[in-house]
Amino acid sequence: MVPGRAGISDEQVTEAAPMVRATVVQRLEMIWRACQPHIDPVPDELGPRKPDPRFVEAGIRVTDRLIALYGLLKPGNSQEEEQTTPTGQVEAAMERLKELESRLKG
Repeated sequence: MVPGRAGISDEQVTEAAPMVRATVVQRLEMIWRACQPHIDPVPDELGPRKPDPRFVEAGIRVTDRLIALYGLLKPGNSQEEEQTTPTGQVEAAMERLKELESRLKG
């Protein structure tokens, strides 16, 4: 290592972002799988077992991090909007084409 040369450039961070995101998701899923048996009320010989509050809290944190990672709480990121937006754009483009055609003909 050369002093002053160590580090990760912005370009390297940008290039590695999808791989790092996938690794983070895998690790969060692994943590969730470890928590889930302690959260699900599975009956045993003595009856239904209550969820362990420590694992419930860890599960909530994992879920929150996944939500943040996927940007699910950002406004305008609903699937319904994504599906209707292109249709609205196509309709607006068709209206503009009709107006242009009418101007050219008339």
